[in-house]
Amino acid sequence: MEGVVEEQQQAHAMEKKAGLRLIPVIIANEVSERIVSASVGANLIIYLTTKYHLGAASSAIIIFVYLAAANFLPVCGAIVSDALLGRYLMVTLTLFSCTIGTTLLCLTSVIPSLTPLDCNLPNQGGCASSTPVQIFVLCASLGFMALGASGVRPCCLAFAEDQIAHWDEARKDRALRALFSWYYVSVGFSQIVAITVLVYLQDKMGWKVGFMVSAAIMASVTLVNLAVSPFYVKVKPQKSMWAGLVKVVVVAVNNRHLELPGANHGVQFHSLPGSTQLVPSEKMRFLNKACIVRSRAGSNADEEESVIKSTCTVEQVENLKSALSVMPMWSAMVMSFLLQSSSFGVLQAATMDRRIGTTRFQIPAGSISIFDTMTFTVWSGCYDSHILPLLRRVMGRQRVLTLKQRMGIGLFLAVASTAVASAVEARRRGVAARMSALWLAPQYVLMGLSGAFGAIAQIEFYYAVLPKSMGSFVLALLYFGAGVANIGGTVIVKLVNVVTGRGGADPWISDDLDRGRYDLYYLLLAVLGAVDFVYFVACAYLFHETTQNTSLEAAVADGEAEEMVELRG
Repeated sequence: MEGVVEEQQQAHAMEKKAGLRLIPVIIANEVSERIVSASVGANLIIYLTTKYHLGAASSAIIIFVYLAAANFLPVCGAIVSDALLGRYLMVTLTLFSCTIGTTLLCLTSVIPSLTPLDCNLPNQGGCASSTPVQIFVLCASLGFMALGASGVRPCCLAFAEDQIAHWDEARKDRALRALFSWYYVSVGFSQIVAITVLVYLQDKMGWKVGFMVSAAIMASVTLVNLAVSPFYVKVKPQKSMWAGLVKVVVVAVNNRHLELPGANHGVQFHSLPGSTQLVPSEKMRFLNKACIVRSRAGSNADEEESVIKSTCTVEQVENLKSALSVMPMWSAMVMSFLLQSSSFGVLQAATMDRRIGTTRFQIPAGSISIFDTMTFTVWSGCYDSHILPLLRRVMGRQRVLTLKQRMGIGLFLAVASTAVASAVEARRRGVAARMSALWLAPQYVLMGLSGAFGAIAQIEFYYAVLPKSMGSFVLALLYFGAGVANIGGTVIVKLVNVVTGRGGADPWISDDLDRGRYDLYYLLLAVLGAVDFVYFVACAYLFHETTQNTSLEAAVADGEAEEMVELRG
């Protein structure tokens, strides 16, 4: 009776402590981080080329590395949060990190000694080069910001769910639907605010004002998070699913010399209570060894118990098999992130006519990606409610596009956007001042459509084919893919300039856009994307896994549910 009373008291305390009241604060944490990182990322190449006097290629490499860190670290942050620190502490520490990063970046624009002396002709011989100390402070600021993303991005949504985890199922389901809707709307809103308001402040009122606003936003959110800390529900860290995946590999390696017989002679396969017995299959027999327990005749109980403790559960092995099974499809979609991550459109826009009509108002160069963000937001928001019903009526069937087909369309549109960028850049060379920056809009619209098709379909695809227990693995795959794409972009930029700059020739990615051949660089990316598209088609043809996540399947309307079950498009 005492235990029951104690549980009721704890439930009552949690009811008073958490709930929907604190969820806006948690969402504001991630929205603020995304506003700051998106505004910095959108205009960073202008800051590096004008204030630090770096070349276009060097600036692009710094940006690629920063973006790679911001995409890789959330995977590590999710693991550390689940296994060691817990979501509250992870979010709080990384908010401080992001605040430190934005403050350091602000100081680079305030303290003259942290940037080279200004020059009348940026990127020319008369400009002073950046010192190692100046580059170190700049990279440190970006590093702290990337570290801030490592905890805020993967943990905020899950932390918001923790606040209502003690509710009854019906009430919690209604709240979760509202939470997810508001979360995605807020993230989209943050991107729009970043590339319009903050980029405008940076462009028109100076870097000092723009970066001060970013630092003030992060500092305010960090303090508010601390102020409401006593009212949060803080779930203790538990054993992470990631640790189980690592354990399977370790145990399988240790058991690699064991032979799996056709019949279970002296060998048992153990699993969690209530689950089915593992049956050795011809596929991935190496991983099956992670579950094997050899029963020796005449061995004592203590010896057998020690062997059993070193094995893995069937669920852990099957999770790793599922993760490995989607790797070919994942690898084929990495190129779509690379094609969408180019920052050179901002440099192109800076040389073009950015006036709107006959007015004096000019679009900031860093805001040119608004066409990408708006297209993604509008298309993804209208797809289920308006576009999909229209396609069903036109095509006369319920199942319009499979998830793999949507992913393929996204990859194809990414290739098309790069091809269009090459054509626009070929026209821009030599007539930039007389050419409207709105010519860049089509390539950004195609990028937005590529993300709306490809990125969203990837999330749904992984959720459908992976076990429900691996939900956190889905976003990790996306972040990791974007990080690999950023590293790949760095390597391609470096190789292109090394190869094309031989013999004293102007490299394709030159500091002077008119002397470089950015059109050929875009064309090279389009060719690589076309090759990857063929690889994607082959992977899609060979992938025959069926859905494991039946709860997601039930949540998809009408024909889309059938699409989830088949996944053989």
